Amino acid sequence: MSETKESKPTVSIRPQPGQTELNWREWLMLLGIIVVAVVICTYGGQAVVRSFAAAPTTPTPTATRVRQSTVTPIPSPTPAQPTATPTPNIPTAIENGVYVTVIEGVNFRQEASTSAQIIRTLGAGEVLQVIEGPVSANDLTWWKLKDPNGVEGWAAQDFLQPTAPPQ
Repeated sequence: MSETKESKPTVSIRPQPGQTELNWREWLMLLGIIVVAVVICTYGGQAVVRSFAAAPTTPTPTATRVRQSTVTPIPSPTPAQPTATPTPNIPTAIENGVYVTVIEGVNFRQEASTSAQIIRTLGAGEVLQVIEGPVSANDLTWWKLKDPNGVEGWAAQDFLQPTAPPQ
């Protein structure tokens, strides 16, 4: 009889090209862990405070001498009226030169196509500037965008929304 060695598959945990940042599910999980930690710390801290507050204390008698004095308050100056901050003009449509925010995670690609190489995945809330487009491909409308680091790529319009320029 001859024995054959079975090779076990190896598991390699590496990000896929373009997935160097957390996706929305990972951000949601991280947010959930933080919320749970805050709740545990808050209620655990309150229990410790209550246990100290419930401990009986014996007052120590001390001799005190009360001294009465007259204090004249100094009037405080009237605060200046705040100046109104102008509200930014948010465009109603995506066009060249406007800024857009990602409303749901979307792939940032080298070209306007679902088969083009992925640069990275854009997360919800990221703000980018539109520099070219629109281009129709794969039943989608694509816009060429530039991120704050100057990286340029294409994203589908269905995942973008016009927004005010970053401050």
